[in-house]
Amino acid sequence: MDKMIDAGRYAEAVPDEAAPIAYRRLSVVIPCYNEAPSLKVVLDRVLDSPYTGEVIVVDDGSTDETLRIAQSFNDPRVRTFAQPINIGKGAALRRGFKEARLDYVIVQDADLEYDPHDYGRLLAPLVSGEADVVYGSRFIGGEARRVLYFWHSLGNRLLTNLSNALTNLNLTDMETCYKVFLRHIIQSMDIEEDRFGFEPEITAKVAARGLRVFEVGISYNGRTYAEGKKIVWKDGLRALYCMARYSTIWPTKAVERFDGRTPSESALSLNLTDLDEAALNYTDWIVSLCEPHLGNHVLEIGGGHGTITSRLSVPSRRIVTTEISQQSIAILRDRFETAQNVTVEHCAEFELPAGKFTSVLMINVLEHIAEDEEFLALTKTRLSSGGNIVVFAPAFSSLYSDFDRRIGHYRRYTRSELTTKLTRCGFSVIESRYVNSVGALAWWLVARQLGRIPTTSSLTAAYDKVFVPLVSRLERNLHPPFGQSVFVVGKKTD
Repeated sequence: MDKMIDAGRYAEAVPDEAAPIAYRRLSVVIPCYNEAPSLKVVLDRVLDSPYTGEVIVVDDGSTDETLRIAQSFNDPRVRTFAQPINIGKGAALRRGFKEARLDYVIVQDADLEYDPHDYGRLLAPLVSGEADVVYGSRFIGGEARRVLYFWHSLGNRLLTNLSNALTNLNLTDMETCYKVFLRHIIQSMDIEEDRFGFEPEITAKVAARGLRVFEVGISYNGRTYAEGKKIVWKDGLRALYCMARYSTIWPTKAVERFDGRTPSESALSLNLTDLDEAALNYTDWIVSLCEPHLGNHVLEIGGGHGTITSRLSVPSRRIVTTEISQQSIAILRDRFETAQNVTVEHCAEFELPAGKFTSVLMINVLEHIAEDEEFLALTKTRLSSGGNIVVFAPAFSSLYSDFDRRIGHYRRYTRSELTTKLTRCGFSVIESRYVNSVGALAWWLVARQLGRIPTTSSLTAAYDKVFVPLVSRLERNLHPPFGQSVFVVGKKTD
């Protein structure tokens, strides 16, 4: 599947053979976070390459002059995009790959560790039709490299060897920045990792597709932490997790029909009933996250059986709760018949009640809507100036199970994906986090691996009683990099 090639051969061949074909056919994606000291030099070097056809700079919420420097370039090949908050290198690359327009796509760090003069030799196996993906290795060939940390080098080699064992590749440098792809290949891949986990994730997915992988020796001028190096030991642990997660194919087992009703109707009913009866701590946890952002006039979309509504209902707050299910409407009206501050309305899909609200609340609703971004834009019309949209939804497509499909989930979200959609709809994101990290592992085991119904009351009650109080307390100040759900709050911007 993969080959190690003679870097010298391509170094000699590029000027005469590859350059005319690949001239300005390379999209260079540069993720940036607080790289003001080096970005201008890097961009000058990238633009100086005869292969560079466009440069896509994605600023990942920098707090220094990085974004201004990128935007100051007058070259029409430079396009700049700004992430609303600092999410991570993987999220920035995901945005950059989506924006690429040319035949070949390369990752370029915004520091001075990697030299764009290597573009020619990296492109040569792609131009010749021998490769689908090319990795630039810091550990092969006779190029100069700066001597730095022994333990970093050892860690890189250990991670590469473990990745090789799981993917059956024989790379020498899995963690390298320089990875070059045919554009249609990288744009067809679903990048899930937000931070440095991108490297083992993309390697595993490249291997799983059986793509032709080449390695080319490159130069390397590593930097110290004093010079701005950002990767830390925790990123190594994340890399190990990503190898286990992406390098093994886990088939999804089918879920049996639950009763005489359609699977989605039965599963949804079971899900809501169990939430009412067996997940009281978890419901309180969700409410505690939402409460600070709601205000005194709330539009709750998808009230279900009223579990959340009843906890939010206080005398000083008016709540309009909606549902598309006639069965749920009957339950809600019966439950809140005497509540003067709660109004229940039946709304068809893509229909919202009239009025202006201080907040729009969607808990486990958005994943049921096919045109989710259009619906988010619609909710903005119901918010008063400065109002908040509060979204709680299932996280990570890798956790998507047959159970999700049967209860009508179109998707599960990453934090960066949901943040980006809200931003495109005109919201300013003021909070985003993953929720219930332990629950994510339990969901992966029960729903993905065992193919069981993940909301049976006995399992839910046990988890709710034993784990939820501990996990919620732990995640109060420590935001995990993954979770069973994602929580995002956006403020309406005029």
